[in-house]
Amino acid sequence: MKKILLLSFCLLFLGNLTLAEINETENVLPPKQVYDKARVVSAQEMEVEDPSQPMTQFVELKMLSGKFKGNIVEAEHMTSSMMGDQMVVKPGDKVLVFVDDDPSLAESPDGKPMFYIADYYRISPLIWLAVFYALLLLAIGGVKGFKSLISLVLTIGLLFIVLFPLTLKGWNPLLVSVVLAGVVSFLVFWIIGGRTIKSTSAAIGTLAGVAIAGMLALLAGNLMHLTGMSSEESRILLYSMNLNIDYRGLLFGSILIGALGAVMDIGMSIASAVEEVHRIHPEKTFKNLFDSGMNIGRDVMGTMSNTLILAYTGSSLPLLLLLVANQTSFDKIFNMELIAAEVVRALAGSIGLVLCIPITAFVSAYLNNRKLIKGE
Repeated sequence: MKKILLLSFCLLFLGNLTLAEINETENVLPPKQVYDKARVVSAQEMEVEDPSQPMTQFVELKMLSGKFKGNIVEAEHMTSSMMGDQMVVKPGDKVLVFVDDDPSLAESPDGKPMFYIADYYRISPLIWLAVFYALLLLAIGGVKGFKSLISLVLTIGLLFIVLFPLTLKGWNPLLVSVVLAGVVSFLVFWIIGGRTIKSTSAAIGTLAGVAIAGMLALLAGNLMHLTGMSSEESRILLYSMNLNIDYRGLLFGSILIGALGAVMDIGMSIASAVEEVHRIHPEKTFKNLFDSGMNIGRDVMGTMSNTLILAYTGSSLPLLLLLVANQTSFDKIFNMELIAAEVVRALAGSIGLVLCIPITAFVSAYLNNRKLIKGE
């Protein structure tokens, strides 16, 4: 356990060094913008001569964070945005405020800092929800729940401190994702289950499954001429921030990372079941153990495949509804790169998940049977 944690912290440290070097590479990130938390003290509607113009509020804010913490500041807030939604603030609301305190950039004629309400402050409910989830893991899972929490934090940390910085540095996102998937698989399984046959089998099956998913996504993407530029976020990265990134690799890497969680789930289920059968019936042969793993895998295969398909379909529901309401032909719908990329994402991940079952069952049965033969 200590060696695993030490390895994790070394990876996080190396990723942090990489993040510090990004500004020295070709990709120069924009200056960091300052956003602080504030509470609305008062809000008054300002009169407008033209009723067609959006309503503007004169708002007094009490800053709750940042270098202006405790100060009462004023801001003019336009309630309508370009997207047509309304944000009418009232006293007591917590909001996120953009602070422009650069004299050379501030719009104020006297050079004083300017404050703009960016959005409602949503971090507090998110924190409470995360705390509730952590407490639930600890209450139900006990020690295993605590280990699961550690593995979750390490996984998120590796994504933000290793995958993202290396991608911004110009590395191939797909290659980084494959390596990171292997590291995450072994780390998570070893933290939760220890360095056992069960954990090793699940990690090997998971790595094989996500690697196959990545290769299939790459092959299908080449055949369909996917560019990785179908999403609005990719176009913003390219045209607004001018970042030198392999966008096709980013698409295929996201497919691999998206499938990782479900594949890890089924890998551990199969490995745990095979080991439990071996523990109760130590006389079982390799074929018996493999057949047991396959029988269990067939039972969970359908539901886990539905999990990936429904997750990706659910994320695209507004777009699909728009296309159907517009009476777009199915040929046109599935020929769109955005839809085709999501279909590849769902199918490649599901294929990797299905193939994880026999691979994990084979490895687990082999290792447990080898243990029986050696009398370990």
